Order: sequence, then structure tokens, then C-alpha cells
Amino acid sequence: MMHIETNRLLLRWFRATDLADMLEYRTDPEVLRYQTLDPMSREHAEEFIASQSSNSLDKAGDWMQVAIERHSDGKVVGDLAICFRAEEPRIAEMGFNINRSLQGQGYATEAATAMADFLFRQRGIHKISCLVDVRNPASFHVLEKIGFRREALLRKSYFDDIDGDWFDEYIYGLLPEDLHGWPFDV
Repeated sequence: MMHIETNRLLLRWFRATDLADMLEYRTDPEVLRYQTLDPMSREHAEEFIASQSSNSLDKAGDWMQVAIERHSDGKVVGDLAICFRAEEPRIAEMGFNINRSLQGQGYATEAATAMADFLFRQRGIHKISCLVDVRNPASFHVLEKIGFRREALLRKSYFDDIDGDWFDEYIYGLLPEDLHGWPFDV
């Protein structure tokens, strides 16, 4: 069972009732701009939620999405993705999406910090990595605020279908001793 709480948020597996909230941001090309994700159809979102609602953190090599629910009204404001490397499951990769109308309110920072804390303390993870398009300063600001360090530049490693060109990505890494900002007083 996935249940991680912060002062404002609950991180949990998706439920069928999350469909409308998810479609708000998973159909927004601006939210998906720097990822290899296409906007979701309703049918695809229903299938996706069904596949994620019965997930387990015991699967290495597969991406798992967690709903980011706001306590105040139960709205899903975004999602957080985790993948444990198949060849080394003590290293995880993480990513996040936040509804465009709710960006800039600290939800990504709060959710990613809580997940990192959980992965380090409860799961014994050694390191968390993130790949970030160099044109996405909002994401690397979130990561740096948490304590992630920019470790490398991957040159022209990401093909953007919208722009029809190859772009660079940064690799960010976080070790347990780098994590700061938890718990939040928001």
C-alpha cells in the first residue's frame, strides 16, 4: 500500500475516481512539453489508472505512477513516477507532473521531497536520479531546492517530436545525505 502524507498532500496509488483530475494535466501539451509522453485519451487514462492502482513498489524496471492528492479538497494535483533500476534496484529514477494551473505552489517540491525521504528511510534506496530537459528550468529548480545535484549533461540524447530535433538533458542525483527541507512546515 502506498500512503505518504505531508502537511498538504497525500501520495497514493491512483483510483478510478481520479480520472477527471488526471485528464486535466495529462491532456495538456504544456505539462508534457519536456517529456516523451503524448496527451492521454480518456480510454488510455482509464487503462493507465487501472494498471497503476494495483501497483507495488516491489517491481524493478517498471515505472510506477503515484497520485499527488491535495488534502484540502481531495483533488489530484499531479503525479510522481518512480522506477527502480532492473540491474540495481537500490537506485531509483524519479519524475513528476503537476497540473499547469497549480504549478508554482510548491506541490512538486513537497511531493518529491516526501517520496525521496520515504525511499531512503523505508526502502533503503542508495540514490535517486532524474533526467531533465535542459529547457525545463522549473524542474531543475525543484530538484536543486530538495538537494539534488547536477551530475552530468547528456548531449542531444532526447528527441522532441514537437520541435523535431534532438535536445540535451541533465542528469541529477540525490543521495540520502543531500536531502534537505523535510519535514515541511507548510
